[in-house]
Amino acid sequence: MRQLRALLLLLAGSLPGLAPAAEISPLPSVSHMTEVPMAAVPFDLATLKRNWRARIEAMRATGVMPLIDIESNLGEELDMPGFARQMDSEGVALIAFSGVPQGRGWSDAARYAVAADPWRYIPTGDGGLPPDWKRNPEGFAKTSRERIVKDGYPLMGEYEFRHYPSPDQIQRGRTDRDEHLALDSPAAHLLFQLAAETGIPFQIHQEIEDQYLPVLEKMLSQYPKARVIWCHLAQMRYQERNTIYGAAYVRSLIERHPNLYFDLFSGPPKNPYPLSNEYPGKYWNHESGQLLPEWSQLIADHPWRFMIAFDLNPFIMKGFANKVRIQRAVLAGLPEAAREIVAYKAAWKLLFGEEI
Repeated sequence: MRQLRALLLLLAGSLPGLAPAAEISPLPSVSHMTEVPMAAVPFDLATLKRNWRARIEAMRATGVMPLIDIESNLGEELDMPGFARQMDSEGVALIAFSGVPQGRGWSDAARYAVAADPWRYIPTGDGGLPPDWKRNPEGFAKTSRERIVKDGYPLMGEYEFRHYPSPDQIQRGRTDRDEHLALDSPAAHLLFQLAAETGIPFQIHQEIEDQYLPVLEKMLSQYPKARVIWCHLAQMRYQERNTIYGAAYVRSLIERHPNLYFDLFSGPPKNPYPLSNEYPGKYWNHESGQLLPEWSQLIADHPWRFMIAFDLNPFIMKGFANKVRIQRAVLAGLPEAAREIVAYKAAWKLLFGEEI
């Protein structure tokens, strides 16, 4: 952990300070997103993209590499101006904002977020975090098909297929959140079909275990036009359940499946998963706190297939700055030519089909 702290301090010291937040892009004028009417749909992506481009360029002009977070689930209670200032101070250009439905059905929180702050949030469809997706996966998938297309979302949210309780849930006593839905279930087919028909990417949470890899490959082959982001590269919570996954296997997946992408979320190198007491972030050297050479080389060879992610939720917002620094530590472990691509260019190209 000392080595990681030293690396993070080095990174922080090497990043020039940003200009005042209002000079990067306007701050939200309301405290909470629900204080304004929801954004009209379909979303005006042309106008939003102009805002987002201007924001990225403003950050680059300060000498800071902007980041696009491809996967976070945020709540309607978010302190809009306060968090906007945090994003600006940390050099986070955009966050793919997916709402937290909390058992109320499809969440329109992304519409509120974009209306309150059209500079910082990419509207992302609701992945139905428990209990909504778990309660009725096929029904929720059908709702997703309707709302994603009708409202014009550029990205579908994170759908959980195999998901163990997360560390923050375990700390809160929520060990009951142990999700399992087959990746070739009727609900999964509906999502893959939607992604293939529309070209809109979607995200899956699928724990890394030998038994789940064949069905993933089957679905990727069956729907070659469905662009899939497999969340959390090399996050392995139970090592003994995997004998296949590693940098070489991921390389083979990328080379055989041009429709597969990854986000790079990880906890700190020495941050054991409470239920197994194992370090889940397998791309770290857990002693030095640096990216392992084989993973760095893999990402450098295929940088357009990897994207930054913070995996935020309303319960862990206090850890935002540390999550940003960890992702910047990943970038620091890559060759310079790959850093900007992974930091924000790959996400932009995937979502909008153009290079920035």
